[in-house]
Amino acid sequence: MADELVEILGKSKLFSGFSAEQLEEVILHLRPKAITLKSGELVYKRGDSADRCWLIQSGNLTVKRASLRSPFRSMIYHKGSVTGIQGLADPGSRREVSMIADGKVKLVEITHEGTSRLDSETQILLWRNVSKILLRKLFICLSRETLDP
Repeated sequence: MADELVEILGKSKLFSGFSAEQLEEVILHLRPKAITLKSGELVYKRGDSADRCWLIQSGNLTVKRASLRSPFRSMIYHKGSVTGIQGLADPGSRREVSMIADGKVKLVEITHEGTSRLDSETQILLWRNVSKILLRKLFICLSRETLDP
């Protein structure tokens, strides 16, 4: 399973640029684990404390928002994409949406615990990747905004 995890982590945007040794360090300290959800099961719900994120291996997710006009929105992820990055970037904050499995979904769960035990070079690379992911999400959100007053 460790070899499979190294391969899965190595293909994700969250661990882009990591060496095999750094990925082994991630496995040791962050203890990622594979999980499978059935259709309708929650990955997380609105109001939950954010303390982890997930790498998508297969399947699709639906976001449930606090919006009367469009409360549900299907999310299409690619293998290795990240959901719930808030759990790494702002642990302890409250989730603003619910994320629900839309069919069978395979994920790798990554907790924020242990990030401080990674060596400094690995931490820098991890936070650089987290920043890139957050910036990409911000750009996508901004591109959907209208400039109308």
